[in-house]
Amino acid sequence: MPIKEACRILMFLAAMFAVPAVHGEQVGGVEFSGSGFLTVGVGKMLGGTRATVLDRNCPCFIADYAQGAVYDGRNGLQWGQDSKLGLQGTATLPNANFSVTAQAVARGTHNGNISLEWLYGSYQLTDNTVIQFGRKRLPMFYYSDIQDVGFALPWTHLPPQLYGWETVNYNGVNIRHQTIWGDWAATINALAGNENVSDSGYWKIYNGKQSRTRVKLNNIIGGDLTLARDWFETRLVYIQSGTQRESVTIWDDASQNYLPATDPGLPDNGTHQKIYGIALNMDPGDWIFRSELLYINRPGATYKDHAQLVGLGRRFGEWQLMATASHYRGEAVVVNGGDPQGQENHTSRSLTLRYNLTRSSDIKVQLDSQKDQGGPNWAPRYGDARLLTLSYDKVF
Repeated sequence: MPIKEACRILMFLAAMFAVPAVHGEQVGGVEFSGSGFLTVGVGKMLGGTRATVLDRNCPCFIADYAQGAVYDGRNGLQWGQDSKLGLQGTATLPNANFSVTAQAVARGTHNGNISLEWLYGSYQLTDNTVIQFGRKRLPMFYYSDIQDVGFALPWTHLPPQLYGWETVNYNGVNIRHQTIWGDWAATINALAGNENVSDSGYWKIYNGKQSRTRVKLNNIIGGDLTLARDWFETRLVYIQSGTQRESVTIWDDASQNYLPATDPGLPDNGTHQKIYGIALNMDPGDWIFRSELLYINRPGATYKDHAQLVGLGRRFGEWQLMATASHYRGEAVVVNGGDPQGQENHTSRSLTLRYNLTRSSDIKVQLDSQKDQGGPNWAPRYGDARLLTLSYDKVF
């Protein structure tokens, strides 16, 4: 293990034991509470397509598009891609029905640099309704709010074919209401806001590790509806926004260097991308079923996005075994100039074994097999990959 990565993991562990869990302590009438989460992940490439893709030596497995986390063809163990430490704190003014929540995360993919993921205020309008404003997760996916909390997930990393997007947060306002509809528990959430991202990890996958981009989502509006009854839960989501992407520098294979981008990217021409999602999840007894679909349409663009996952698992006491398949497919819009032979298309299958060490910690081992099915004109082509990962997760 490289010394730099070893020191980073030790710092994660030291921070975990140095930060106490705070529950309901009051200072000057303000109630403070805190929590945290840790994942120490390690992976090893077992094989796949050997090639040089942009400025990476493959086989390559993309574990997290949004954070640019890629396991590559290096020999030995790789520690940074799934490792992270997060701390969250809330300050509450009980008599004012108001609180402020912040969450910061240090990631191995970002050399341990700390990013502020959440910073928002909450005002309790009624017992069942809260309005929030500030920086939050963009609720595109079922696991959006807890996507960094490894202990809350059944995998060592989220299935990348579905859980990959150029932005994960937004700045704005949302209102959430909880109610009962007959035998169903319902949560309704509506949101509006904007987001700006520089040098998105997502676009580093397509343009090179040191590429530079600017992404802007404006006039974001949408919402999600969750319905739960006994062991069944479903979630529907719709989000739309104006979208603009500018590529500043990209990797050039001919010169083996980064050059100014000739493709201006995706301009904001007044149209909106439209995001649709649905999740159907079941937990009857010891069985686990997870499924989710995502569809994105951009009027005027050359392609549409289709992604889905399905997972089936079973608990055996403290053990849990789960098999998952996820798939992403780009659909060419020929009337807008899309190339049917130039679309991204890949599938990943995983088998995950989990053991709960305590009520707040676990260890997981996962085998991933990725198949590249992209069209002959698609690039960059990362090819097939096989990856073995091991993770230790803890919440505190």
